[in-house]
Amino acid sequence: MRVTEKMMFETGRVNTGLARTKLEQAVAEVSSGKRIRHPSDDPAGSALLTRARLTHDRFEAIKDTVGRASDELNIAEGVMGELSNVVQRGREMAMQMSSSQFGPDDRAASAQEVDGLLQTLVGLMNTEVAGRYIFGGFQDGVPPFDANGGYLGDAGVRQVEIAPGVFEPVSLRVDVAVKGAGGGVDIPRVLSDFAAALRSNDIAGIQGALEGFDSSLTQVSAARMDAGASLNILQTAEQVSMFGRDHMKIQLVEISETNLAESATRLALANTALEAAISATAQSFRFTLLDKL
Repeated sequence: MRVTEKMMFETGRVNTGLARTKLEQAVAEVSSGKRIRHPSDDPAGSALLTRARLTHDRFEAIKDTVGRASDELNIAEGVMGELSNVVQRGREMAMQMSSSQFGPDDRAASAQEVDGLLQTLVGLMNTEVAGRYIFGGFQDGVPPFDANGGYLGDAGVRQVEIAPGVFEPVSLRVDVAVKGAGGGVDIPRVLSDFAAALRSNDIAGIQGALEGFDSSLTQVSAARMDAGASLNILQTAEQVSMFGRDHMKIQLVEISETNLAESATRLALANTALEAAISATAQSFRFTLLDKL
C-alpha cells in the first residue's frame, strides 16, 4: 500500500497529540501533587482509591458509633453503681430494724426512708441520655419504670458494629438485673415489701428482706460486670477502628498522591516523547519535500 502524504500527516498528528496529552498529564501531576485526578488517569488505581475511601469512612463511622456507645454504657454502669448503693442501704436498714432495740414507731419512720429508696431507684432507672431512656430496651422513647417500680420497657438489647460485620451488645437488660426476669428477684418489690413489713412491725418479714437484698446485690453486681466487660471491648474496638482509619488514610495518600521524583521523571520523558514526535513528523515531511525537488 502506498503511503500518501495525507496518511503521513495523520500519523504524525495522532502521535504528536498522544505525546502532548501525556505531557499535559505529567505537568498536571507535578503541579497538583495528585497522581489520580480522574478515573481515566488510572482505572485500576481509581478502583483501589474508591475502595480505600469507603473502608476509611466505615472505620470512621465505627469509631464514632463505638465512642457514643461507650459514653452511654459508662453512664449505665455508673447508674447501676448508684442502684447498688440503694440496695445496700436497704439491707443495712433491714439489719438494724431486725433488732429488738427498735420499736414500731422507729420501724414506721424507717418505712418512709424505704419509700424514698424506691423512688430513687425509679429515678435512676429512668435515666435519659441524648433524648433516649437507656434502660427501656428498644422502648426508649418513654420512661421505662412507673412510680411503683413497674417495668414498661422490653427485653431488647441494643448492639453496635465494633468491626466490619462484628456487633457487640451495648445496653443492659434491666428486666433481668432489676426486675428479676428469668428467675431472679424483683428489686422494687423487695423494697416495697420491706416497707410494708416495717409499717406492720412484722419482724419475720423484716428479717426475710435480708435474703431479697442479698440476691438484689448479686443481680446488680452481675449487670455491672457485664457493663464493664462490654466497655473493655468497646475501648479496644475504638482503638482498632482508629488504627484502621489512619491506615486507610495512609493508603489513600499512597494511591492518589504522586511521588515527586517519579513525577519529574515522567514529565521529562513525556517532554522528550513530544519533542521526538514533532521531530519525526517534521523529518517525514522534509523527506517528502526533498523527493519533490
